[in-house]
Amino acid sequence: MSSRTILIGKLVSILSTQSSKIMMNIRKTPVKAAIIGLFATLALAANGEEAPKPDIRYYDLDPNIITNYQKPPARRLGFVTIDVQFQVTGEEGLDILDYHKPLIEDAIIDVINSQSEEVITDITQRDIIRNEIKTKLSAVLKEETGKEVIDDVLFTKFIYQ
Repeated sequence: MSSRTILIGKLVSILSTQSSKIMMNIRKTPVKAAIIGLFATLALAANGEEAPKPDIRYYDLDPNIITNYQKPPARRLGFVTIDVQFQVTGEEGLDILDYHKPLIEDAIIDVINSQSEEVITDITQRDIIRNEIKTKLSAVLKEETGKEVIDDVLFTKFIYQ
């Protein structure tokens, strides 16, 4: 048996026998609470108990979204094609996105249409667009379902003209 395993075993026994004292002291010193939490996590991991991994799924919004944005000098229109995928947790998230697909497409088109040419054509601004889409979709879907559904928004294609 390694010294690490013995040390972790001792920590687990201390944590289990001194839990009421520890809980009282945690309220007094947040640093101790953080250290104890770290040791408890290590102890659980050493005993083979791992936190359950989330059931991450991806939803491909198909077909691609093709919409326009305004080019300022002559108020001409530019076009953008994007392929969007959403990261969700669990099968239920996929079902919710599938059911609300028209609402999702409308929200994405609204966000893209409100962007200027500088934002659309600047690759460094893509994260801003993704965050705006995520924020808008989270609000819309929370209003419809009462749940946070989307974990992340991913662009797998972003072409402008």
